[in-house]
Amino acid sequence: MRYLLQLHGNLPIDAYPELAGRAEELGFEDITVHDVLLRRPVWPVLCDLARATSRPQLGPNVTHPYLTHPAQLAANLAHLDELSGGRAVLGIGRGSMYELLGMRNPATLAGVREAIDVIRALVGGDGGGHQGATFTLADTARLHFGTGRRVPVYLGALGPKGARLAGAHCDGLRVAAQWDPAYPSMLAEHVAAGAKEVGRDPGEVDFVVENWTFVHPDREYARRGARRVLATFLPHLGPLLTFHGVPEAEVEAARAAVRDGATERLEEISDRTVDLFMAAGDAGDLAAGLDKLADAGFGAVSFSGELGPETGPALELIGNVLSSRRG
Repeated sequence: MRYLLQLHGNLPIDAYPELAGRAEELGFEDITVHDVLLRRPVWPVLCDLARATSRPQLGPNVTHPYLTHPAQLAANLAHLDELSGGRAVLGIGRGSMYELLGMRNPATLAGVREAIDVIRALVGGDGGGHQGATFTLADTARLHFGTGRRVPVYLGALGPKGARLAGAHCDGLRVAAQWDPAYPSMLAEHVAAGAKEVGRDPGEVDFVVENWTFVHPDREYARRGARRVLATFLPHLGPLLTFHGVPEAEVEAARAAVRDGATERLEEISDRTVDLFMAAGDAGDLAAGLDKLADAGFGAVSFSGELGPETGPALELIGNVLSSRRG
């Protein structure tokens, strides 16, 4: 099993190089940064990570093309690939939180596919000539720098349509909020179907199962912290809530905890719901969850978020568990 790490944009600015360097020592093969509104901009942080590491793949997870044109995303990606010595990877999706800007959600999967085509053409050195329904690039458009390498592209998606697009058109799929194997197992069938539709071997498409992580040697302390983290995201997990049958009462408790500061309602989020979406607890919980994913056939797991009450010690705990699994 391969292990990946996603850092969020709310850490102290000096923490990123230190955490990335330690993650490399612990054997993480891929270190990404969450690209979301009102957090640290990912590209400067990724450049810091490139200077602090020598082996892991690096990239945004995931960025999107609706506030930054694909041509500018391509320039950032090419710069990162050159700076890192050919270790860049692109995670891209439809984005979120447009309501904070007074925008209706402009994102479509068709637009994301167009963006991928534009980025691949520019980063690979082929240049412009794209006339799409969403994005246009003149025939004469070229990047004036870069390695010309074909940078791997991962789609970040939660639904079957996105999984099919990843299978047909991307190097891999990254699926957030997955600690129980049932939902990603369903999506894996759609990845395979998308690959077969275009004559690809489904085995060529990487599948990364990503979880929100909150671990600590004190199990109950970690579980309480995990409920706080999950409350922020739980109301926005639409298709996953339906698939798993998460009670609306738990979703409303999460809303109240965030909206009204009613933290006492966090206890209404059940252990079952926590364990669907989060690696939460102590080293034993972490090992047991990884066993379930491995038994279901998943070969790549990404740990995401705060990781624990303190990110550095939590990373060490995760690293110790992974080291014991490698034997």
